[in-house]
Amino acid sequence: MADMNEAVWIEANVQVVENYLKKEFQDFAIAHRVDTSRTHTFTVDNGKKRFTLCIGWPILADRRLTPAGTDRLLKENVAEKMRLHGDDGYHWTPAHKEAAQHGGM
Repeated sequence: MADMNEAVWIEANVQVVENYLKKEFQDFAIAHRVDTSRTHTFTVDNGKKRFTLCIGWPILADRRLTPAGTDRLLKENVAEKMRLHGDDGYHWTPAHKEAAQHGGM
């Protein structure tokens, strides 16, 4: 049962990421795949330019990353970082881990 709840949570967060990418990369096709290494890879491509975002499964499963609160993508300017990394892809780790460490002090 926990696995089903986790899968639903991950799928909701995947939808949020895809919606964010649609807004940031208008006129780009978006593809999503789950790699065997438990990484979710989002690729945006318009035939001329291609950018990749990789997010680890544990990040999408993290209950602190709520679908309603994933405005972190915007705040952390993930789309711009994807553009800067180009073909190498951008591996996103939310800053909330640092915030949690600082908050405990």
